[in-house]
Amino acid sequence: MNIYLEAQSYCLAQGIKIYIVAIERKKECKIEVDNNGKIIQSPNTYKTQKIASEKIWDIYLNLYKKLNNDKNSKH
Repeated sequence: MNIYLEAQSYCLAQGIKIYIVAIERKKECKIEVDNNGKIIQSPNTYKTQKIASEKIWDIYLNLYKKLNNDKNSKH
């Protein structure tokens, strides 16, 4: 399986969703992370949804690695 899809599937199973949020009256957008109801909005804005979408894949992968490292270090 593609590592990005694996990371996304893992995060979704853990209740973590990442999505694009439009900025009103602008072409730019932001990214929000919904971690089981705790919403965190990125401080960065992205010029296009394509750029934001690529960043979302990176965030899923980073969270996947972090969560798995944290889980493995507790054993």
